[in-house]
Amino acid sequence: MSISKQSREALLDAILAITDTLGRAESATVTDLYFQVDRVTGTLTIFDDDDRELSQATIEEWKESAQEQTASVEKTLRTELVQMQKVGLFDKMNILKPYSCTLIDENKETIVDLIYMDDDTLVLDSELLKGLDEEMNEFLKQLLEE
Repeated sequence: MSISKQSREALLDAILAITDTLGRAESATVTDLYFQVDRVTGTLTIFDDDDRELSQATIEEWKESAQEQTASVEKTLRTELVQMQKVGLFDKMNILKPYSCTLIDENKETIVDLIYMDDDTLVLDSELLKGLDEEMNEFLKQLLEE
């Protein structure tokens, strides 16, 4: 499920609002950002690690979305966050590394880590690991044949 241009702009505005808020902070005290979607209203709320609400947006396409569509919400958020990370938007915030952006449920339980940023760590996700089993099996087979 893709989102409309209007919903994408609302999502980006919500994320940009937190960069403004955290960019003005005197010291870096935030280490994680939490993204929560209310499936009845389609409201995305972004919290810091002290459960303070930083920003909100309504994404029409996420209203009354089924639990199976969590993957679509995850993909949309991850895509936007990775793009913002690539252009250095997170570097403008007073946020301590390592930090993560995490999708949470209504009970504030972690569903999935969307991004994780640390200078020394690379987090492997399912897209990066796709086909790794086959490659490793082929490598092992070639190694044993020699």
